[in-house]
Amino acid sequence: MKRGLEGATPVRFNAAGWYRGELRREILRLKLNQDLSVLKAITFALRRTLPAKALLVPIPSWKTQKRANPLPALICQSLGRTTKTLLKRCRPTVGQHHLSRRQRLVNMQSAFAIDPDQRSWCVSETPIWIVDDILTSGATAREALNTLKSAGFGVRGLICLGRTP
Repeated sequence: MKRGLEGATPVRFNAAGWYRGELRREILRLKLNQDLSVLKAITFALRRTLPAKALLVPIPSWKTQKRANPLPALICQSLGRTTKTLLKRCRPTVGQHHLSRRQRLVNMQSAFAIDPDQRSWCVSETPIWIVDDILTSGATAREALNTLKSAGFGVRGLICLGRTP
């Protein structure tokens, strides 16, 4: 794979590959063992798709810190770009694994806010890329993107490890 996957639906995205087979198994393993060397290998092609001055914004987890998905922050680390935790969860949501696309969209409505500690940090010409592990319906990415854009940030798209077929 030279450049991974790129697409515009449901949001503009760059992914390492389709979320199936070996990539799916590796992503699931990474959630447990957090091997940065494996993650760097998976994100190698993604690194080349990002502008040098890209600002990465990881999607925050809805779970407590102890149970939170570590991958968005680790993906940012492996990509070697400036990272800011501009987003925070402002209300609890349910896990989306078994929800339909419509249920996911409703579930994510107003789920994010700009972290007040980060609100003053804004460089309008800095291209922002949202970072998550898997892109499925796009509900989470869309809500994060809308929250950032409403606050005046210029979001270019989403970087993720896997895109569901």
